[in-house]
Order: sequence, then structure tokens, then C-alpha cells
Amino acid sequence: MIKKLGDRLTIVGVAHILPRSVEEAKRVIDAERPDIVAVELDPARYLALTRGPRTGIFDLWRAGPGVWLLTALILLLQGKFSRQTGVEAGEEMLAAVQKAKEIGAQVHLIDRDIGTTLNRLLSRMPAREKLRLFGNLIISLIPLGKGVELGRLTEEQVVENLLQEFRKLSPRAYEVLIAERDRHMASRLAALLLTGKRVVCVVGAGHVPGIMAELNRVTAGKWSLKIEYQTG
Repeated sequence: MIKKLGDRLTIVGVAHILPRSVEEAKRVIDAERPDIVAVELDPARYLALTRGPRTGIFDLWRAGPGVWLLTALILLLQGKFSRQTGVEAGEEMLAAVQKAKEIGAQVHLIDRDIGTTLNRLLSRMPAREKLRLFGNLIISLIPLGKGVELGRLTEEQVVENLLQEFRKLSPRAYEVLIAERDRHMASRLAALLLTGKRVVCVVGAGHVPGIMAELNRVTAGKWSLKIEYQTG
């Protein structure tokens, strides 16, 4: 999934465990030759990807057992899909960072701190919603059927359907994990665009609709407008 906003922003929507997403991120950066490559990572996740996941997991234990358990379940789920596709989660982000360095572009980590996100998630969710979310994560680890084909995870209609299902399953989780981060990343992108530089942004496909909507809402196509985003 590739979206453009004006002539200075290209957003590449990827699936975190698909081989073609790794290649697409590199191909777009190589073709666009941007001044800046922005990726859906925060410093903690970048450190975990480059030095190994143990760093991130043990650091998150200090945030509380709930945050640690949620992180562990997410990592197990990512591992399950990675074994199916042969691509580690986050490989496309590291590929984008490496390609940016090759062409001399700046790299910006535009996602919100993962510890902040997970703490907000657990503090805002009532007990019933937490149980439902944890239960669905656990069920997802069990091979009960095909579900959505992994190869279709960047198709726009599939992305929209999955986002709607997630919002119904857990409205507060959707707000914290998707909507708030969309606004945060959109604000970072708007600030980068105000510098007058060309930007390629690599994010999960599920964040593309929200980021595009937020940028369109605030800027109305004019990058000179004051940034009004809440970074929450």
C-alpha cells in the first residue's frame, strides 16, 4: 500500500512479517531518494530490534507484570506469523533504515514510546475488556483456521475490515494502539514536512488510513498551517 500527499510525502504501508514488504520499503526509498526516511519505531523498539528482543522485554518488566505479559503475548504472536513467512517482525523497518543510510537520508523514529503506549492501554481498559483482549491474543496463537491470508494484509479493504473488527472487539485498545499513535505519528510527519524536505514514511498498513486522514484534516493540503496534533 503506497499513498502520496502532495509531492513531498510518500507513505508505504507494510505488513510487518511479509517478505514483499521488506522489498517494497527498499524499492520506494530507492526510487524516491528522499531527504528523510521516517519509520514506525521508537528508540526502545529500535534498540530491541538491533540488539535482540531480550533487552526490550526485561526493561518492560519494570513497567509492571501486565505490560510484560501483553508484550510477551504480542511477541509470541509475531513469532508465529514470522515462522509462516520467514520474515522477522520489524525486518522491513530495519531494511528501511539501512536503505536510508545507503542513500544518505536522515532517519527519524516517529512512533510513541512503547512503554507509554502499553501503560496507557492497561490503565484505560476495564477488566472485562482486558480479559477479552488477552483471550483473543491467546486464541490467535492456536491454529484454528486460515483466517485472513497473510499476503492480503496490505490490501486497503482488508485493512479497513480488520481495523473495524478491532475497534468492535476493544474500543479502548483501538484508541490507544491505533488512533493515538496515528495522531502522534502524523504530528511528527507534519513537523518534518514543515522543514521543506521530502519524506518517505514506512508504517504498518493499519496506520495509513488514520495518518492520512489526520494530515488531510489539519493541513488541508497546506504545510504552512500550525500543527494542532495532540501527541498524548
